[in-house]
Amino acid sequence: MEFRTLTNVSVDEILTVFNLSFSDYIVPFHLTKEVLTSKIAAEKLNMDISVGGFEDGKLVSFILQSEAIEDGQKIIYNGGTGVIPESRGKGLVRKMYDFIIPVLKERNAEVLLLEVIEGNAAAIRAYENLGFKIVRKLLCFRGNIRSEQENAEITIKKMAEFQWDSLRSFWDIEPSWQGSVYVLDPMPEIYTTMGAYADDKLVGYIIYNSTARKVLQVAVHKEYRKQGIGRMLFKTIVDGSPIAINNVDDVSKETKEFLDQKIGLENWLSQFEMKRTI
Repeated sequence: MEFRTLTNVSVDEILTVFNLSFSDYIVPFHLTKEVLTSKIAAEKLNMDISVGGFEDGKLVSFILQSEAIEDGQKIIYNGGTGVIPESRGKGLVRKMYDFIIPVLKERNAEVLLLEVIEGNAAAIRAYENLGFKIVRKLLCFRGNIRSEQENAEITIKKMAEFQWDSLRSFWDIEPSWQGSVYVLDPMPEIYTTMGAYADDKLVGYIIYNSTARKVLQVAVHKEYRKQGIGRMLFKTIVDGSPIAINNVDDVSKETKEFLDQKIGLENWLSQFEMKRTI
């Protein structure tokens, strides 16, 4: 068995192993090349710090990773770990981390970050054995938006510029990696942002991926809540198809109530965010 970065590994090879690895996952799914390429670009996954396990020269496992500096710390985000079924039970996840952590230390990385499905007890134990600790619970929602009467005093229009300091002031919770400012700035072309305005004052916004039908961020100014603005923002992305918003911090009861009781989305899945220092 050989371990090395994925620098010179093709997307096609990663895709094959990705789909094999997740074919019997707790939530099975299958990616197309287009979707995987989009994921790599959107989450700023870096093949120079991603790692693979190779058996007889063939990729059989991987950890896809990205890096960012937040609050003065360099954080390495695990955007996906996979091991094909026939190569499991060999400790490959630990061995991949054993290989890549010295590489990450050379880049002055300090923290490892990942997400794992709440019901995946085996994976949670494995990561805990590697030194990861659960730091928060994240909720995933999906479904169709309820139709409600609009607030006639609010105008919705597309946003072209982003003043993150101002937008951050709307937040009650910190977004997870996929919706972080690092990932969204500069805004990828596949995302669209709509703003809600009251007398030309920005009072809310929503960022979404129309292809994947996923909301990355949504927030309303604290002084303008419970006025139907959030529902209006969601309605801008509705075309009759279900939408999703992932990794909402469980501590925000107001956000959870809005998503499931006000606009009708279902909390169908929960994840744990886990961290460890290196």
